[in-house]
Amino acid sequence: MRALIPLLICLSCFATEVTNLPVIRLEVKEPVKSDVRVACTALLTTPKEQDGTDAAALPAQIKYRGASSQGYDKKSFSLKLAKPKGWLGMPANREWVLNAAFVDASMMRHKLSYDLFRAMGTATSPRFAAASRFVEVELNGRYHGVYLLMQPVDDLLVGLPPAEKSDVTPAGIYKAVDHAANFAQPGHDGFEQRQPDPAVQESWGPLDDLYRFVSQAPDKDFFDPTKGISSRMDMDNAIDFHLLVLMTSNLDGITKNYNLVRHAATATNPNPKFFFVPWDYDATFGRNWDGSHVDAKAWLSNRLFDRLLSNAEYKVKYALHWKALRASLLTTENLSRMMDENVAALGPAALRNEKRWKNLNYANPRELTSSYDVVQMKRWVPLRLEWLDTELSRLTSK
Repeated sequence: MRALIPLLICLSCFATEVTNLPVIRLEVKEPVKSDVRVACTALLTTPKEQDGTDAAALPAQIKYRGASSQGYDKKSFSLKLAKPKGWLGMPANREWVLNAAFVDASMMRHKLSYDLFRAMGTATSPRFAAASRFVEVELNGRYHGVYLLMQPVDDLLVGLPPAEKSDVTPAGIYKAVDHAANFAQPGHDGFEQRQPDPAVQESWGPLDDLYRFVSQAPDKDFFDPTKGISSRMDMDNAIDFHLLVLMTSNLDGITKNYNLVRHAATATNPNPKFFFVPWDYDATFGRNWDGSHVDAKAWLSNRLFDRLLSNAEYKVKYALHWKALRASLLTTENLSRMMDENVAALGPAALRNEKRWKNLNYANPRELTSSYDVVQMKRWVPLRLEWLDTELSRLTSK
């Protein structure tokens, strides 16, 4: 019993310390699994100055999520509520992601990247990416650290209306899960179908047609103004997606870890365009998936963007859009401001998380505290922007 006293004291410190973040209290009666959901309850409580505390614990189901990240001690969760619930100002949904951000000492890379992408859109041409909020999690009464409560990429996030019997082809959400999703060959290798539910209906035709066209169509057909790539993909969305990958230097985000989405084909809209929705941005802003440093000078592309950047008209549009973003959203000052806002939102919770998960298996564990990582991000950003200014000028002026 004496040996347990220090641990009990430590846990009571977490329990009694006043949190600056909302807390999600999870109660699970059996071990959480990765392959099947188990029953749980979830209760959201917010600090007194914030609104949104649940009246009662909500029945739900939970499982671990992720692939290689399930090997970490601090794991992400997929939470499915019994009924839709809007949390912390985000739209109501049954499905929620609790992202552990274990390899991201700053804990803000996902949020920063998705907020940037959404900010690239307009009211008439939105850029869809997960909304998110920082929370702290308690699991069966024990402090479990800081998490990012996120929307999943589903029909609600991207604005897909309910399926109709009159749909010629159902709406589709396809997740790129490995590096075969590089637009270099026909077929749908490297993808998982997320919508429609593949257990109910497989619907690979639209994606197969796109991949066949991008990988094999001759330039004359590829750039045809009526039937070419611009009739199959939202080009403005594609430019923003590529620039997000480049700005953040998401080494894993250009040939995997993205979503391609297409509305249902109908009699009135027989050829809806594909658009990108980003995902998995913890290995960005100067860090790789293992926490190691990433140089600011790295070009990232795939077969689709290589082909597009071979076209003079596209290059002009691409260069002009980069310059517009560099004058507004993608400035060192604005990115630094966004980071500071996230640091302020995390507050002392960042240190509590580090205390909870102090035995980190990083490439450079002594470096990667939250405060140190943010400093490194701020040093990396101007170097990255400067290099991209030069590189994009070179590529688009040929």
